[in-house]
This record gives sequence, C-alpha cells and structure tokens, in this order.
Amino acid sequence: MTETAAESRMVFQIYIRATADQVWQAITETEFRRQYFHGSTIESDFRPGSPLRSVSPDGELWGDDIVLECEPPHLLSHSWRSLWDPEAVDEPASRVTWRIEPQDGGVCKLTVVHDQLEESPATARGVSGGWAFIISGLKSVLETGEPLATPPS
Repeated sequence: MTETAAESRMVFQIYIRATADQVWQAITETEFRRQYFHGSTIESDFRPGSPLRSVSPDGELWGDDIVLECEPPHLLSHSWRSLWDPEAVDEPASRVTWRIEPQDGGVCKLTVVHDQLEESPATARGVSGGWAFIISGLKSVLETGEPLATPPS
C-alpha cells in the first residue's frame, strides 16, 4: 500500500493467477464476495449512475453507493460511504476504483485505489487496514477456492 497524506489516497496492488473475467466475477458477484468481503453481498446492475449496495450477513446496509465507471472486465469505480461506522456515516463519499490488467502467464494485476478521502478521516482510518485483507482474500478464493480464515485484529 502507498498513501500520501496530501491526497488521502490508498493504493493496493496484487497479482492473481486468474483471468480478468474471473477477477471481475469475484468483485461483482455476491457468491464470490461473501467469501472474502466479511460475508457481505453486493447489489447493482453496474451501469454508471446506478446504485451499488453492500449488505452485511445480518441484513445491515453497509454501503449505499453509486457506480461511477464500469468497463467489464477491466474497470469498476464507485463511491464509498462507510455506513457501518458511526464515526464515518456522515462524512462525504470517497471513491474506490478496481482496475484489472491481464498479464502474461495467466495472471492479472488487480489495483484498488481508495481516494477522495480528504474530508473523510474516519473512513480513511476505518478502511486503511481492511483493504489488504480484502484483496488478499479475493486472491485466496480465486487461486485456492478457500477464503482466508479471519481478519487480522
């Protein structure tokens, strides 16, 4: 991860032995997402301007966001509000961008950028440790069929 205080931007990259379509499915389909994203679902038609909702395993609305850009299977950008966190719920939306780039040898580079956090310090604190676990879990599910055991404490 790299983070610059002036921009409040977090960048995470990982290489995954999977096709771009497989990585895209892992990001956009609930059955995959539940395995690596704290059991949450994802609901959207992924058209720019459409809602993108994330719901906890208990039915709590964790994210009520908007799709900003979508170019399957290479790019998804959406707003981000941390509705599960009472300290962050009233902050302005930030942005998350998922970029999938096929590489030689059946591998894709996944880059996740979480930015526009300048006015959302509680969100930045809340997600800074979580993204590495999320994308590592995504990689684990795609490569082994098994999620990571539990999030780090």
